[in-house]
Amino acid sequence: MTGTPWGREAELSVLAGGLAAAASGAGRLLVVEGPAGIGKTTLLDAAAARAADHGMTVLRARGNPLEQDFAFGIARQVFAPVRATDGWAAICRGPAEPADRVLTADPPVTGHDVEAMYAAAHGLFWLTAHHAGRTPAVLCVDDVHWADAPSLRWLVGLARRIDELPIVAILAASTGEPAADPRILGELTATATPVRPRPLDPASAARLIGSALPGATPGFARACHAATGGNPFLLSVLLSEVRANGATPDDDGVTALGTGPDRVHRWVEQHLRRFPGGAVDLARALAVLGPAATLRHAAALAGLPVDRAAVLTDAMRASGLLSADAAPVLAHPIVATALYDGMGPGLRGVLHSRAARLLAATNAGDPERAALHLLHAEPVGDDFAIGLLRAAARHATSRGAPEVAVTFLRRALNEPPAERHTETAIRLDLALALAAGRQAGANELARRLVAGIDAPADRADAALRCGRALALTGDQPAAIDLYRLVLDRPAGVPPDTLARIEAEWAANAWTDSRTRPAAGALARARLATRSPAAPARPAAETPAARAAAETPATFAARPAAEISPAARAWQVDGPPELWRVAAVAEATFAGWPPGECLALLAPLLDTGALAAETDSLLPTAAAVMLTAGGHLDRALALADGMIADGRARGWPSTVAHGGFLRALALLPAGAVSEAATEARAALDFKIATGTTPAAAMLWALTPLIEALVEADRAAGAETVIASAGLGEPPAHALTAPMFLQSRARLRMAQGRPGPALDDLLDAAARWAELDISHPVLVCWPAGAVRAYLAMNRPDRARRTAETYLESALRTGAPEAIGAALRASALVSAGADRIALLERAVQATGDGPGRLQYAYALHDLGGALRRANRRGEAREPLRAALEIADAGGAARLAGRALAELRAAGARPRRTARHGMDALTDAERAVVGLATRGLTNRQISEQLTLSRRTVETHLAHAYQKLEIHSRAELAGVTASPR
Repeated sequence: MTGTPWGREAELSVLAGGLAAAASGAGRLLVVEGPAGIGKTTLLDAAAARAADHGMTVLRARGNPLEQDFAFGIARQVFAPVRATDGWAAICRGPAEPADRVLTADPPVTGHDVEAMYAAAHGLFWLTAHHAGRTPAVLCVDDVHWADAPSLRWLVGLARRIDELPIVAILAASTGEPAADPRILGELTATATPVRPRPLDPASAARLIGSALPGATPGFARACHAATGGNPFLLSVLLSEVRANGATPDDDGVTALGTGPDRVHRWVEQHLRRFPGGAVDLARALAVLGPAATLRHAAALAGLPVDRAAVLTDAMRASGLLSADAAPVLAHPIVATALYDGMGPGLRGVLHSRAARLLAATNAGDPERAALHLLHAEPVGDDFAIGLLRAAARHATSRGAPEVAVTFLRRALNEPPAERHTETAIRLDLALALAAGRQAGANELARRLVAGIDAPADRADAALRCGRALALTGDQPAAIDLYRLVLDRPAGVPPDTLARIEAEWAANAWTDSRTRPAAGALARARLATRSPAAPARPAAETPAARAAAETPATFAARPAAEISPAARAWQVDGPPELWRVAAVAEATFAGWPPGECLALLAPLLDTGALAAETDSLLPTAAAVMLTAGGHLDRALALADGMIADGRARGWPSTVAHGGFLRALALLPAGAVSEAATEARAALDFKIATGTTPAAAMLWALTPLIEALVEADRAAGAETVIASAGLGEPPAHALTAPMFLQSRARLRMAQGRPGPALDDLLDAAARWAELDISHPVLVCWPAGAVRAYLAMNRPDRARRTAETYLESALRTGAPEAIGAALRASALVSAGADRIALLERAVQATGDGPGRLQYAYALHDLGGALRRANRRGEAREPLRAALEIADAGGAARLAGRALAELRAAGARPRRTARHGMDALTDAERAVVGLATRGLTNRQISEQLTLSRRTVETHLAHAYQKLEIHSRAELAGVTASPR
């Protein structure tokens, strides 16, 4: 390598290997670890020089202890030179666009603060990928232990997928130094290849000393090595003192100069005493301002004319106090620490306070850098400081650094504010920042804050803002509690705000058995004031049948003792009638016919009012109900709109949210492979955040298990469950019985009916606790029939099938009817079985639930074959095989293929060729390629590298026995 450091051949060899790997397209993460002064920066310099010599792009940044709370400070340093080039627009596009607002100092844009943290990391990853995609790159981050937490999050995300990118990241970290976020730094360095430079051995030290002082004796070299412990920086300081003092290069000269790190402090002091007046003040100003100091700011803080400061910096540069760069930067962090620690805390605080005002006056568009200095100044009750800290917090939150905003806001509270309304506003911002950063204490602070606001309108506004933020982080109980603080004291709250809070409360309350009864009562109260009377349906005996017999009028007339007098006052008109979401949820749960449920929701869907609620759970609730009702196209449209909006705004959490909603709707549509891809991406995102509650995790885990079972990948489903690390599903959550039903299907596929039945009966109890009876959601009886039969308990199987069929028929949902008829056929024989299966085919044939239709066809074909009607059996079996193959339902396809062969057909299929041979990832890439997307567009949409996309396509072409994109349309078919 160019400029090879003394005695570092082994370390340089590892770095060279990383550069070579990146140049070949397979990135690496390396971390150079060791004490201060051991030569980490020298190794990074050598690697950067080698990379530049080989035509690689070099990206550099350096952490600083005074900038640990400067949001994306490392990322800003890395990309600042790139932003100044003409190629910026070419790489900051598509999924990388959110990075632009991360890196700018401009005022924040209005956005979704809860999403901003994920959007920032996502955008920076893709910006890095796009940049490295043009030319292989090396990213050198020195003193990464001092990096700000938001930049560390970006680096962690980059590290997870760096092997797909032509980039090597080389990080330098000093051991024993406190990090901005030790947890994130530990996660980052845990996956890196370590490079640990040791102190120079005596021979290497002697060579270094000889090059600096040709007359040095061997004894002098040994004495220098002993005095510095072989630390290269301390050795260079010692040699500088020998030259400056004219000391004799022998062991006595070394002894007179002293040893150890304290020598740096004395060396700095001696240098400053040699300079003209003003040098001490200027050096201290540079230490306080940090590496971002400009000559103009340093001169102003030191109280010097700029021309005088320029002359002094030249002298400091010549003496080694400043780096050789044109910018006035102290030569080494050890030098900066010596200067900074040499000042008393009082003087440091005064200088930081002055620096804050100075920077605020000259950099009005970037309050964060100015506010950094207030973190190191004593609070004095200064309104200026409070205003600056609040402005900096707004900047940090909107750019995706809520933890930095929390630091600024807590410091503002310590000032403290003189006015109560100002303190309340700061606490509200703090609660929102804590929620956006998924940090502990957000819910407790929000509740205290809302409860303490006397003005009804202000209380409602704070509850709505905090409640939505908490709900989007998965903390539904906290959001529910906040909304109750308003709904129990509604007097004086504007009607529109009250109606919106009511709708938000219900959208959260329906997912928990402890709050669902009150949500149901509210829905019935709403319907009572809005629905015309209708003839009652015939009375029925079972709870499910009674629920299915209700009309809007009779449904609303059910006892609602749980509605408080205050709750009855909630019945206000508030456009755009968001109460309909709560109403359709309760109606769906009670087993209303799908058409009536859709009629309730249609006004919100048709006007686009629901899709506009981008920071709310209302669209999620509606999509789940639409899927349960079999309105799969409507559900997919909501999910697609959510994903499109999330991508346009750079909100990856919203994209993941829409992904699991798509998976829930794609599964019954028969698009098994596509559902698996969507659910897996959503689950991976939820796991990666590390903050997703178990109940929220299950929304993505459940459809993924179902899809993997349908894809005949039981082992993969088991692995996915283990990787989520959830244990048993949480109590009270709506997603818990959904998960148990899916896990039971996996257990049955594994040939374990006993554990499957345990899960199913547990699910039944939880559905009862939730008071939910819709037979599409409450589908455990279909699995229980099979489990009972496998355990030789036919009577229990028969009773379960009868009850389930009664519920399905009364609700009228085709998917449930098909499943119930198939279950009933299992406990029937001969002509009765065939008749039931013919009804199942008829019930499901015209609807969008293609998977249930395919199963009905398969079961009918099998029954006909066993009745020795082999010719009649082949047509439904071929149809079942075609649907299963098209959507990737390999389990069903395999069974249909076996039945066809038993029926005398000889279909030509092989597991190594055709659509059924593709993996989930290959199917996803092929599907997008068929729609005309380029490799780059596929890479961005699926968050894969272009190299990975190309690999998937190559494998798919081989399995499909084609050679180009032009042939894809002829061998693929959409399950939708």
